[in-house]
Amino acid sequence: MAFHGLVKYSDITVDGYPKIQYHGFIGNNRTAMLVAMNGYIDWGCLPNFNSPAVFSSILDKKKGGYFAIFPSDTTDVYVDQYYKELTNILVTEFIKNGKVLLRLTDFMPDSEYGKISFPEVHRFVETFSDPVRITVDFKPTFNYATERPLIERVQHGFIFSTEKENIGISSEYQLRRNADHVYADIDMDPRSSSWFVALYGIHHLYRPTDYKSYLRLQETTDYWRKWASNSTYAGMYHSMVMRSALALKVLFYEPTGMMVAAPTASLPEAIGGERNWDYRYTWIRDTAYVIEALASIGYKREAVSFLYDMMDVISRENKIRTIYSIDNSDDLVEKELDFEGYRGSKPVRIGNKAVDQLQIDQYGSIVRAIHAMEKAGGVVNSYLWDFVEEMMAKIEYLWKYPDSSIWEFRTEPKQYVYSKVMSWAAFDSAIAIARDLGLSAPIKRWKTIQDEIWNDVVSKGFDSETGSFVQYYGSKNVDASLLRLPILGFIPANDQRFIGTMKRIENELMVDGYLFKRYKEDDGLKGDEGSFLMLTFWYIEDLILMKRLKAARSALESIIEKANHLGLYSEEIDEKTGDFLGNFPQALSHLGIIRVAPKLEEALLKRVSKINE
Repeated sequence: MAFHGLVKYSDITVDGYPKIQYHGFIGNNRTAMLVAMNGYIDWGCLPNFNSPAVFSSILDKKKGGYFAIFPSDTTDVYVDQYYKELTNILVTEFIKNGKVLLRLTDFMPDSEYGKISFPEVHRFVETFSDPVRITVDFKPTFNYATERPLIERVQHGFIFSTEKENIGISSEYQLRRNADHVYADIDMDPRSSSWFVALYGIHHLYRPTDYKSYLRLQETTDYWRKWASNSTYAGMYHSMVMRSALALKVLFYEPTGMMVAAPTASLPEAIGGERNWDYRYTWIRDTAYVIEALASIGYKREAVSFLYDMMDVISRENKIRTIYSIDNSDDLVEKELDFEGYRGSKPVRIGNKAVDQLQIDQYGSIVRAIHAMEKAGGVVNSYLWDFVEEMMAKIEYLWKYPDSSIWEFRTEPKQYVYSKVMSWAAFDSAIAIARDLGLSAPIKRWKTIQDEIWNDVVSKGFDSETGSFVQYYGSKNVDASLLRLPILGFIPANDQRFIGTMKRIENELMVDGYLFKRYKEDDGLKGDEGSFLMLTFWYIEDLILMKRLKAARSALESIIEKANHLGLYSEEIDEKTGDFLGNFPQALSHLGIIRVAPKLEEALLKRVSKINE
């Protein structure tokens, strides 16, 4: 039997918390659960991504909730974890002396009827040639552990209730209550199996077989494989690209079409630090990345639909915001929870203060997204074109203002080069749409403003002493967002001004193994952070544009090796230890894989074709 990177059970946790990279996740296009390799579901919000976490022990091992199933004796036990092929159905195997003792299959029911809510977690336990004692421990919490539930024993399990919420666990085995949780040590015979089902929003509990878990498992398997079969990508990085695509698909909230940046909140960007943010929202600047990435591997329908869904939200609010709630609720106010934080990383935040910032690059992002949608085959109707013209009128004066830019600095606004370049890119996209579709537009005026921005950036955002572009006007520092300049078409990748910029980024921000820090500037927060994975993918795109394909391939394969055992990524990596940091799994990191792999292969094929001519 082939195993997929065994981990010793005792090595999974540090300071009482499973390492972030030792997790998989399951989901149903409404919410998602983190499943650690030790058998604990230690993060999960029900019924939706932005609901209060029912399972949150990853943020407080004492107060937080969990749903755990594991062998009672873990001495000399190793763990393997993998997905059923081309699905988001997760399998965790507990192994001893080269044999599987216990197999745990986890999933949340999903189907093509994604707007029908299935707030259920199904866990299937199997034994093999030996008898095994297992431990089952179930502790849901309510309103981030601030409300104490009524715990009621019923015929087939327990129901935990508050005034507004109910969560039950159905089991064929007798569970026992101990204070705020229910548990059992169960002796399972060889070659036996059992289902445990957790259900949200129920008032009555039935035997496990009534929940038709086998049927739900087959439906969910069919759903994911049918979706995966629509991909047009069949290249040499197929397994990584498809795992990233499947992960990305889970992060969409089906009822509105919005996508969370990650399903988690406050996983730290530095252990013990304060860089802990809630990512259960949609960032408008991610829109173009999503459209370009999905369209590049054949999911044009999803790409176009995402833009239309995003525009629907913008039109209802009649304004551009940095981030949006996935369900139009007003839940973005930033608050701190009375949790100890992952491995002592405080504060634990929910909500996100970035919603209040001026980030001028977001205006360019949404115009570029409309252009990307048009190139993917979407229709730029009269409403969308009217919106583009309105955005251009705003950018026409906004581009001169200081802002907080892409990294959402919590210091005083500055004249960030990246925001200026994104304003330039907005005009570039608007002009292209008008010319492609033959639409009426003040192209001459737009081109004049575009040239004005370009000249302003080159005169004030380029430092002749260091031979590079800089983070903001008057600064001497570089910023890794400058890697986007050739990608956006602002300057050719082989222009000496960009080559100088890239050399400085390599020398000053690159760390071990093609990893990068975002900047060196004081951002108003204490402590350091890890290496931001999306930067590596921007760097690879630059290498492709420079036709440095050997280096691009080396960088891509280096970052692929840094994925966890399932091919998943967090937002950041600790370059010293290889440990994952930040929220997990992170959409931008997976978008990076999807964007870069096809581009690299296309460039390699062109080179081979030229050689063979």
